Amino acid sequence: MCHGQLAQLRDQQKNISGSGAAVIAIDPHESYSAKSLLKDAGFAEADLQYPLLLDPTQTVSAMYGVAFQMRIHTEISNRPATFIIDKQGILQYARRGSYFGDRPSVADIIAELKKLPVDGF
Repeated sequence: MCHGQLAQLRDQQKNISGSGAAVIAIDPHESYSAKSLLKDAGFAEADLQYPLLLDPTQTVSAMYGVAFQMRIHTEISNRPATFIIDKQGILQYARRGSYFGDRPSVADIIAELKKLPVDGF
């Protein structure tokens, strides 16, 4: 979970929800660790305006092919990834990063959402 990208997603929530989409963040840490990381990054609980799925067993991460672990400072993290999944559960967009900073910008994510029919979400 990239704190900078989470903040950008929060700031663009109106544009994202306007496209009919919803954000779900997935973090490979335990609850106490994820909350601590968010707090250290300056997030209050009210700042996170979308669900945060904790995946310490990497079940969901493995389903989407991102259960590869890498060391970031003193933490172990999954490779970054962004997915757009429609209401029918069909994967419409996938970007799996090869290193921690390899992720699409929020502007790129919004551009991908605009390519899809609004009723798909």
